[in-house]
Amino acid sequence: MKIPIPCNFGEKAYCNGRELPFKGVSWFEWSRGVEYTYFFTTNDYWNSTDFYTTFQCESENQIEIPDFLLKDGFVKDKGFPLKGRGYACGVYFINGNTYIDFIMTSNYLAHIKVQCDTTGAYIPNGDIIFPTSWDTEEKREKAILKSFKFITGEPLVIKAKEPEQMNIFDYITS
Repeated sequence: MKIPIPCNFGEKAYCNGRELPFKGVSWFEWSRGVEYTYFFTTNDYWNSTDFYTTFQCESENQIEIPDFLLKDGFVKDKGFPLKGRGYACGVYFINGNTYIDFIMTSNYLAHIKVQCDTTGAYIPNGDIIFPTSWDTEEKREKAILKSFKFITGEPLVIKAKEPEQMNIFDYITS
């Protein structure tokens, strides 16, 4: 599937009247067509991402994702080290690396991002970004195939950082 993007990852494009760095795209197929959501990085601490959606398919820039990644099925059969069923629903650019976002249909529709190359293929021992609610090693270990774990050592597992909200006690003591 060819996915239209406003510019290359990391470059700047217009989003809601501002020129911001492009960091990701997700898609969803509706009955009237495919809706693309484009994500951009802002420098705002409380709102680090801005986005817009469109049904337009024409763009000078595009990325190509293999069609087999877009169909629900066992993710290990697609060449990625995750247990269960799922499908690709987005591509993101985080800290200079490209990630495919899988919706794990066999795991309560959890979103797990796995590092890939520009063709959509898994990078052995690449980073895996789990949902922020998966704060225990036990949850993470259940999602990764054992056969992929020790190709050249343990995969680098990172957790997406989310801003912490202060409660009243933090405010009083600060």
